[in-house]
Amino acid sequence: MSWTTKTARRARTSTRGLLAVAGIVAGSLTLTACEEGVVDWERADQTDAEYIFTQANGASVGTQHELVAEAYMDAVEEASDGRIAFERTPFQAICDMADVADCIRDGRADFGLTVTDYTPHLLPTTSVLSISFKTDDIQAATQALYELHREYEPAKEVMEKANLEHVSTWPVGALLIGAKTPIDGFEDLDGLQARAAGPVTQRSLEDAGMNVSAITAGETYEALQRGVIDSVASSLDFGVNFAITEQLPYWVDPGFDQYTAYGMWWNKDSYESLPEDLQATVDDVTKEFNEGKTIDVANGELESICDEMLDSPDVEDFDTWSDEETQKWKDIAAEGAEETWLDVMDSLDFENAEEYLRVYNEKYESLKSPENPDDAGIACAQRWQERHGDAANK
Repeated sequence: MSWTTKTARRARTSTRGLLAVAGIVAGSLTLTACEEGVVDWERADQTDAEYIFTQANGASVGTQHELVAEAYMDAVEEASDGRIAFERTPFQAICDMADVADCIRDGRADFGLTVTDYTPHLLPTTSVLSISFKTDDIQAATQALYELHREYEPAKEVMEKANLEHVSTWPVGALLIGAKTPIDGFEDLDGLQARAAGPVTQRSLEDAGMNVSAITAGETYEALQRGVIDSVASSLDFGVNFAITEQLPYWVDPGFDQYTAYGMWWNKDSYESLPEDLQATVDDVTKEFNEGKTIDVANGELESICDEMLDSPDVEDFDTWSDEETQKWKDIAAEGAEETWLDVMDSLDFENAEEYLRVYNEKYESLKSPENPDDAGIACAQRWQERHGDAANK
């Protein structure tokens, strides 16, 4: 849907308002499964914006991804001098996070964000960040995907076909491993019962001898309590925000690099409903974010999440593998990771995936720089050792 005027928005208020009231009466503040949900109508009524767009929110409260979206919407509203405004919704209020891209595509929302790998059929070109041992420069990866979706025809066609306007795709954070027992080196992975997401990551873990269970994020804590799994492979924020550190005292950065991404998009029709001057304003903000602000915001919040990891009384060790230990895993898994990704792309009927990967690699390498920020999750392991190294008997 494209709510291009305040009058148009008000025309929908009665229907959405009744739904919101019904949800409150029922004791619930949200409607899921892509039904229309709660919108901050009081905030929306206070704006004189000419163009008001509804957000589909697939980022939970307190995550770096939520803050990226908030910062982007703030920047668009400010840069447009208030002519554009967003109706900001709670997590999963309009649709489940696994369905956000579909909800934006078909017009149930105008703008939003979620994990890109939830809808690979819509977003195959963004899944390149799932290839193990490939992405160690988070700014270069974010900017490369932005530029490819502006310049490279196959990537542009993916977004056109999906009725989406690409805003930004950024890594969720380096993959870390948490376990009930120490994981000092590659051999310690063998036999672990792990929770992990994504076919490429799962293949790499299995190559290391791990047994992978497809458990949802919300089920992970209980699965650890019940002994269904004894480890997780995830980003730092997952370990902290889902209280996984309470169950797993040993953590490591194994040098795996990135494994999945968050993405943010406009509904194509909503974006194109803007006049040319406001499209240019949005484009300028989008460019600014992809050239650094997305990572600045995300990494800054991840540093705050790291502070919670550092202060946790439950974490006994948070280490970084040596290059030699990482190389042992890479030697047996890197080639298979790329093969698995190509197989996935083939199953999605994406033509010339090998050429796309070549173009992406070339763009990514051209943007890498020692001046780019380090992933805050990787840096967190180093910070932990600086603070607790002696206590951990390292």
